[in-house]
Amino acid sequence: MNGRKTNVGRRDRVVRALLTPIALGAILWLYTSVPQSSMTLAAMGGLGLLVFIFVTSALTGTCGIYAVFGIDTCNCEAEYAGGDAWG
Repeated sequence: MNGRKTNVGRRDRVVRALLTPIALGAILWLYTSVPQSSMTLAAMGGLGLLVFIFVTSALTGTCGIYAVFGIDTCNCEAEYAGGDAWG
């Protein structure tokens, strides 16, 4: 990705990848078990947005929210130069 600095470290990416199916399961549970109301649909939409953010940031290694707040969990020099395997 040209122009965007990697700001999501390996641990963070793994956690995001693991939380994605949990959030998808919560959406499925809300859809099948809870009576459909505007609050339920809003919760499913919010979780869907969260899943989208988790997946895109885990795959690309960049997070726009982190960039806005100046957060950087990536030890890119150590990770990609044969350093610590877990960042």
